Amino acid sequence: MSRTSIERTKRTWRNPGFTLVELLVVIAIIGVLVGLLLPAVQSAREAARRMQCSNNLKQLGLALHTYHDTLGSFPPGHTLSRVNLSDGFTWPIFLWPYIEQGALYDQLNFSSNFGGCYGWNEPIMETALAAFQCPSGGESEFGHPCRVRNSYVCNTGIGHLKKELQPSQQPGVFMQNRGLKIRDITDGTTNTIGISEIIKLSGYDYRGAWSYTEGSHYQHDRTPNTRIPDEVRNGMCTTADANHPEAPCIGTYNNHATRNILLSARSRHPGGVQVLLMDGATRFISESVNLQTWQALGTTAGYEVVGEF
Repeated sequence: MSRTSIERTKRTWRNPGFTLVELLVVIAIIGVLVGLLLPAVQSAREAARRMQCSNNLKQLGLALHTYHDTLGSFPPGHTLSRVNLSDGFTWPIFLWPYIEQGALYDQLNFSSNFGGCYGWNEPIMETALAAFQCPSGGESEFGHPCRVRNSYVCNTGIGHLKKELQPSQQPGVFMQNRGLKIRDITDGTTNTIGISEIIKLSGYDYRGAWSYTEGSHYQHDRTPNTRIPDEVRNGMCTTADANHPEAPCIGTYNNHATRNILLSARSRHPGGVQVLLMDGATRFISESVNLQTWQALGTTAGYEVVGEF
């Protein structure tokens, strides 16, 4: 074999594949591509979750208007026994027959109540229906023996939710022991929010508990995703505190007899919350919305001028 042939063979043997530098370059390029694509994938997934959340709210809006057409008013936010002031039933229950959950509704014992874990209704109180769950909202179970949480809460207006409320203390859509009619919403159904989102934290946290009065409502005193803590009963949010990054809270009263609750709309959708307007439309409201506008959207007959939202 000639010398030239031997050198050509050596060169061929020395370069059978990629060099280390080339391999590192390829790995770096793949890393950059993954870094560019991952946020896009995450954004697409969040967009899908947000769309599902919006669809859920639209279904609840349709159920609300079907209820109104059938019974002449919207459902109450919750009922309260005038005899012993025990908690009765909350707004999601009244919509069940209109979201294809009539069989579950028929199992309810309306002579009992939802104030505690006992009686005929206890198994039903453990039910988490998909129509009330936002895919971004968090887990429904929270360690309570007979309660689970929804992602959606109803608007009681401005001011703390107390044990007993007079009509003048209930400026929102959903009231205690009585339901509003469309004609009562003189601010206009397009300018009035009925339902919004609430974050379900992992661990023991009553906010969002659909079968309990203190977890199924929210108020418009503060803008969405506010850093101001929610005000709850002592022991009702033991996994959060005043500095929690998503849903801060503090205990401000001891028992249901001294109820003085204040919850804000919150979601895990970046930048704001989804809401259902009382005309059946859904909107995404920025967390930077003007407070005056947000409060105007929370009342039914405040005669405020609603700004851009």
